[in-house]
Amino acid sequence: MAIRTSPRIAGIPHYEPGLTMSEVMASHGLDSVVKLASNESPFPPLPQVKAVIDAGIDGLNRYPDGAARALREALADQHAVDPAQVAIGNGSCELIVHAGVALLDPGTTIIHATPSFAMYPHLAAESGAEGIAIPLAADGGHDLHAMAAAVDERTRLVVICNPNNPTGTYRSADQVEEFLDLVPDDLAVLVDEAYYDFVDLPDRGRVSVLARTRPNLLVTRTFSKAYGLCGLRVGYGIGSADWVRALDAVRQPFNTNELAQAAALESLRHPAAIQKRVDEAISERARVADALAEMGVPFTPSRSNFILMQPPDPGMDARVLHESLLARGVIVRDGSALGAPGTLRVTIGTPSENDVFLAALAAVTGTEREVQHS
Repeated sequence: MAIRTSPRIAGIPHYEPGLTMSEVMASHGLDSVVKLASNESPFPPLPQVKAVIDAGIDGLNRYPDGAARALREALADQHAVDPAQVAIGNGSCELIVHAGVALLDPGTTIIHATPSFAMYPHLAAESGAEGIAIPLAADGGHDLHAMAAAVDERTRLVVICNPNNPTGTYRSADQVEEFLDLVPDDLAVLVDEAYYDFVDLPDRGRVSVLARTRPNLLVTRTFSKAYGLCGLRVGYGIGSADWVRALDAVRQPFNTNELAQAAALESLRHPAAIQKRVDEAISERARVADALAEMGVPFTPSRSNFILMQPPDPGMDARVLHESLLARGVIVRDGSALGAPGTLRVTIGTPSENDVFLAALAAVTGTEREVQHS
């Protein structure tokens, strides 16, 4: 006999992770594949970070620091805030889930964009709240005025993904600040900046500065992307002490493991090395975008480490193109799993990985071009 579960379970969307490299090799009889589907860094952790991880293995018989004090203090120093204004999570995704637990109840609403990060609809379903999904603007970015207009007395939380996943479109700090001026001062606003590192505009990072003086604002970031720590799962948030207390109230006692804390802390000590990797990703993003334009492939201009594209032929099914690329050993993300059917999302990899993708795309679409990298 099946156990009795909450009726909410049936309404929680299933998050479908991307295919693993071993799955694709086994299913297609391939010896090697290029994975450009999950917006991971193509680079391993820095050598200094690897050394810290190795050194910490012998201490894994002990619990980690539940408050992640050293990491909080380092991030507080970096952002010129008090450590009480820093939240640490098992990835920034956990902090987003915690926000739903802490803020939402049946009868309340959460506002987010669509298509955007697939986890946002979970927050309403898990809490019994109502999710209000606002379609993106024509350029693939958040329609902030429409989101502000949807706010009413029931609204407890607004989530803004910036740059947006899966489109990569960025809203300026001025636009975010204008939105904050349009909504009540006591309405919780979470700006998810998981891809902030790849923004190559002068106002990058200014939204986190706003969090110093806007008590209702929390900005979340992650060590999964630019820092190459996806497998350790560690993220953080910058906001008011009230925001952080709410998140800490609902988190597990030891929610970030010892190696994750140590690796993130060491990563912060090497900003130049991390920025060098980010600069390469930005350069490769531009090269891939130029190649797609040359091939006549429609895509959304991106400020992230991925590009959302469509098949060059309107009669071509994106799912068929996805499978054709898989057969050639290139894993990209089917937009249907991201709420963006008819599209494919490709992560920016190393120059050689991007060359493999572009060559495979040219082959399966019948577009002849010479692949060159700078």
